[in-house]
Amino acid sequence: MNKITIWVIVLLVVGAIVVLGLFLIGSGGDQSKVKTATVGRGDIETLVITTGTLDPVSMVEVGSEVSGTIKNIYVDYNSRVKKDQALAELDRATFEDAVKQNEANYRVAVAELDKAKVALDEAKKIYDRMLDLFNKKMIPDQDKEDAETQFRTAKDDVKVAQHGVEEAKSELESSRVDLNHTVIRSPIDGIVFSRDVNVGQTVAARFQTPVLFRIADDLSKMRVEVAVDEADVGKVKERQKIRFSVEAFPEETFYGHVIQIRDEPDTSENVVTYTTLVEIENPDGKLMPGMTATVSIVIAEAKNVLKIPNSALRYRPAARSGSGAKPAIASDLKPSPGGKATFVWVQGRNKKLTPVLIKTGITDSVYTEVLGAGLKEGDVIVTG
Repeated sequence: MNKITIWVIVLLVVGAIVVLGLFLIGSGGDQSKVKTATVGRGDIETLVITTGTLDPVSMVEVGSEVSGTIKNIYVDYNSRVKKDQALAELDRATFEDAVKQNEANYRVAVAELDKAKVALDEAKKIYDRMLDLFNKKMIPDQDKEDAETQFRTAKDDVKVAQHGVEEAKSELESSRVDLNHTVIRSPIDGIVFSRDVNVGQTVAARFQTPVLFRIADDLSKMRVEVAVDEADVGKVKERQKIRFSVEAFPEETFYGHVIQIRDEPDTSENVVTYTTLVEIENPDGKLMPGMTATVSIVIAEAKNVLKIPNSALRYRPAARSGSGAKPAIASDLKPSPGGKATFVWVQGRNKKLTPVLIKTGITDSVYTEVLGAGLKEGDVIVTG
């Protein structure tokens, strides 16, 4: 075979490849070479997803109002307590001695008051007698004035004694209150969340009440504070349903609802968020304070609706090369009033693509709800 023949064969092969390539390029607009999906029904939810930490609905810090040494502790971590139940007790000896001393002081003050009253009665009798004699001009002015002075002094002594009784009574009541405070009681029904004291420990309550216990309210209900981005906070409303999961129980879903969206913004690294409070149910007590919850706030939902993949809304066919065909655009279609109008491409039995106007409802990251009568269940639409 000579060189000319070889070159002819090479040129023919190259020409065939070029022709095949042009054919394939020209066929790129063939609408039969597309990805499709079938229109179906299902549920759609629009979610705002965030995270937060589980906390009790309320947490009460219990401290000691008096200083002293812890003598007894009656509860421990996770103990269930009732309101007014004793949690711990300080050594009472010093406080009992103070009560006894103040009781004695009070009795002395009462005796002093009784004595002053007797003296007052005697001074009044003397003054009345002297006044009568003075009126009869049987005694000089000086004797009457001396009796009057003694009477007034006796009245002042009674007032002083009365103040002494009141002061002694107040000190006695205060010491009795301090004695009562040596028993530290729970202010609510709940669970002992933490215990920060041991037997023998000295409690100093002179300047600041020390926290000895933290009592969590009923853990059958808990709360999560989550941060919602400013782009989503307008969609979040009170009473909206939420569901969440925790790493401790990855296969389980827990439920609750939004109870508060706080107006105060939180700005961190130029990102603005708003604290949203979520209340959750914990009837089995599985959930524990401090767990991290991944929370999905359901801001919209639709059940058993016609839905299509979101990719179908993004698909736009290209005009076939050299065919002169023009792809459809939104302005070519006449939307009916109401709803958000857009269009998708439906593939017929002959592989022909037809634009169909639809109105869209809510959407998630995968599917969009279809409203109106543009599509029906079972239609084949192009997704790419």
